Amino acid sequence: MATALSRWSEALRPVAGGLLALLCVVAAGAAEPADNTLALTLRPGDTLIGIGEQYLEPTHGWRDLQRLNRIPDPRRLRPGASLRIPLDWMRWSALPVEVVFVQGSVTGSRGPLAAGMVLQQGDSFDTGAGGSLTLRFADGALAVFAPQTRAMLGLVRETPFGGVRATRIDLEQGGVETTVTPLRAPASRFDIRTPRVVTAVRGTRFRVAQDAQASRHEVLEGRVAAQGAASSAPVEIAQGSGLRAQDGQLGSVVRLLPAPDLSAIPARIERTSQLLQVPAMAGAAAWRWQVARDGGFVQRVQEARTTAPAWLLTDLPDGAYQLRVRAADAQTLEGVDAQVAFVLQARPEPPLRLGPPDKASVIAGTPLTWADRSGSPAYRLQVARDAQFADKVFDQGGIRATRQVMEPPLAPGVYHWRLATERPDASLGPWGDPASFTVLEPSAMAPPQLGDSGLQLDWSGPAGFSHQVQVSRTADFAQPDFDQVVPGSRLNLPKPAPGTYHIRTRLVLPDGSRGPWSAVQKFELAPPPAPPSRPWLLLIPLLLPLL
Repeated sequence: MATALSRWSEALRPVAGGLLALLCVVAAGAAEPADNTLALTLRPGDTLIGIGEQYLEPTHGWRDLQRLNRIPDPRRLRPGASLRIPLDWMRWSALPVEVVFVQGSVTGSRGPLAAGMVLQQGDSFDTGAGGSLTLRFADGALAVFAPQTRAMLGLVRETPFGGVRATRIDLEQGGVETTVTPLRAPASRFDIRTPRVVTAVRGTRFRVAQDAQASRHEVLEGRVAAQGAASSAPVEIAQGSGLRAQDGQLGSVVRLLPAPDLSAIPARIERTSQLLQVPAMAGAAAWRWQVARDGGFVQRVQEARTTAPAWLLTDLPDGAYQLRVRAADAQTLEGVDAQVAFVLQARPEPPLRLGPPDKASVIAGTPLTWADRSGSPAYRLQVARDAQFADKVFDQGGIRATRQVMEPPLAPGVYHWRLATERPDASLGPWGDPASFTVLEPSAMAPPQLGDSGLQLDWSGPAGFSHQVQVSRTADFAQPDFDQVVPGSRLNLPKPAPGTYHIRTRLVLPDGSRGPWSAVQKFELAPPPAPPSRPWLLLIPLLLPLL
């Protein structure tokens, strides 16, 4: 009786119908051909009974081997001769499947799944709305399951000799992407079965997805053939092509859309929410976005589908990542992947600016304010005359307050400011979005002009704003005779009574804030001359010409 695997040779002949039959998509539930066999090289002492007990399922025995191999005398086996044994008669051994990576909540038929666990033939799982799962098979093949996928390991087994392996994933709903290592034994299979179609390959990278209406089959590397339950002949799918199947009827093979252009994707992202965009593409009806921690996309952490070439990346921890994007056509067939690396460094987040608003006009001395982040962190504030922050007028870290008044006050002009949160080691998180503000010129009072029509007041200041004007008999303006906010830069008042007056003005902004008072202008209005004490003296000028 044979006692070691080395006593077996490789398969002497391929599956009936040739290698193409092993690469095709066949109707669900189809059995392997009966003459799919391996050959055993007989040695002295081997018996059909012993071989049957060691390698055959109980449903088959040594007499089946005798009939198949047309052995006239089972007691006289010739050493060196080949004994054919059908694969479907053999006692296969189960192979383990390793859970390599789990993102989110993925439940299995035996409970929640976690990296490092081992699954077996017959185990099922559900990735849920936001989960993903990566499995590694004994031969190194990888399968990555998308969110909202329900599937089962239909077959994961190996023959007791010859290195023949049979793997089948039963995909009920969702999507899976596989990278299958080349199958060494001609009779080995790696199948993905949807409710109406089974995809079989020998060494390739391809995607299969199933929704309520149809399934799609996309070949990224290698070549497969396809045959649906309603198809009479196989259809070959070459690399870079795909087809859609509905009710077991295969559609036409079409070229997949090319990889999108990712040149606009930033290599460094400093925001917890970042809009990613790619150029529009002819024929594209949707877009698939995937983020993984590794270049092989084994550790896939996010996935989304959009109808526009844009996606808002959110809720991702800081770190190094890979982004993969592909376009889908009107049949929902997804195209060739484009991939790029990026680093997310968005924490600690900068504080939220509160005031002044961006592009606001302010008066000198207006404080810069921001929201406080939890944990009482320190902040760094920069104020500059230019948007590139090369000409800085203020640059200070270690600020624990949430407001800063510039001392001395900033001169009139345009300024830019930004904030960052400091880490415990004094390094900085990303800068927040910069904002600008304009410090307005203060008011300046011109000397009053007194005329027959009254008192004319003029002042300088930024156009388009109101000013508060005060006129007071006392220098402290404790009880001003006139105190109003007026538009423009000129005011006409009735001629005041004789006396000493003080006048000042200041800028008033739409939000009610007020600038500094201008320098005080002082003027005196003399009383008219007093009438003479002897009225007859008034006649002298009239009498002088008569003298």
